Amino acid sequence: MQASPPAVRSLVALVRRRPALSSTVLALAVVTAVVLAVVLPVGPRAPRAANVSRNLRVCLLDTPANSTDAVLARATWQGMQDAAATGKVNAQRYPDPTIDATGSLPYINGAVQHHCGLIFAVGTGMRGATEAAAKANPRQRFVLVGAVSARPHVSAVTTAGGDSGAVADKVSEFISARL
Repeated sequence: MQASPPAVRSLVALVRRRPALSSTVLALAVVTAVVLAVVLPVGPRAPRAANVSRNLRVCLLDTPANSTDAVLARATWQGMQDAAATGKVNAQRYPDPTIDATGSLPYINGAVQHHCGLIFAVGTGMRGATEAAAKANPRQRFVLVGAVSARPHVSAVTTAGGDSGAVADKVSEFISARL
């Protein structure tokens, strides 16, 4: 049998003389080990997701790619992305396979159900569905790009000249003004 080192012998003697102190030291050591195990990362850290639940949600009803308003829709989406770069806006895009009032209305209503703060619809073909949705949802804010409406809760972003950069800037400014 091997002889115990002097440090082990003195620790054993301390435990025999003061059992309350030794159990306190042991409990403190266990708590320290648990806290360090929880606080210190074991492996690579997982990325943290930003809480975006309080951001303004803006939604674009995207027209078909071959429609006459496709360039305008791309410029509107770019403006929404520019506004989202601030970190205070969530931009979402909903594809709409049609641009007539009856076919587009379910897509607009879907955006309303997703709690979009601003719903953008592009082109004159979307005006009928947007106006119908505005009538049915008086608290919802809608924005027509490239068309105008006299309905309450339907704003317009005009496109004089059709310059896509100017449209993107106007959309971004419109969103930023509502933050």
